[in-house]
Amino acid sequence: MMDPMKRPPSTGDPERDALMAEIMSVNDRIHARSMELFGPVELPEDLTMQQMRVLGLVGHEPGLTGQELSARLGVSAPTASGIVDRLVAKGLLSRVDDPDDRRVRRIALTPDGNHLLSGIDSVFDQLIESVVPAIALDDLRAIRNGSRAMLNAVEGALAARR
Repeated sequence: MMDPMKRPPSTGDPERDALMAEIMSVNDRIHARSMELFGPVELPEDLTMQQMRVLGLVGHEPGLTGQELSARLGVSAPTASGIVDRLVAKGLLSRVDDPDDRRVRRIALTPDGNHLLSGIDSVFDQLIESVVPAIALDDLRAIRNGSRAMLNAVEGALAARR
């Protein structure tokens, strides 16, 4: 059941609003049941959610600059730099000189950072490997199409924001 504190946005279209509420509720149930199946992901206690977000961004877009990272996070460059500094100190990120422009420093995962993200990703991989074979092909196609539609909408929103 969807958390009563989380309310889906209202679009003014009752059918769209009902579908969004149902999608959010199903997603919450998938998350809860997945935790029952595989247990919670063990995260280092000394990492904040914002630091985890930075690790995820750098993991998916290796070589981001500080400015690119601050734009992705929606925070100031000094704030992003401080987060990176703390992750560098923890040995999870490194700053490397851009080979084409020595004035630019790029952010990369260290082996420890990569190992941490791999452990988190493996829980999702386990979920996919264990439950997807039981899903009918027509349903998988519908999931794929829905996932593509969501990705296109997210990419459109990002493009509009830039």
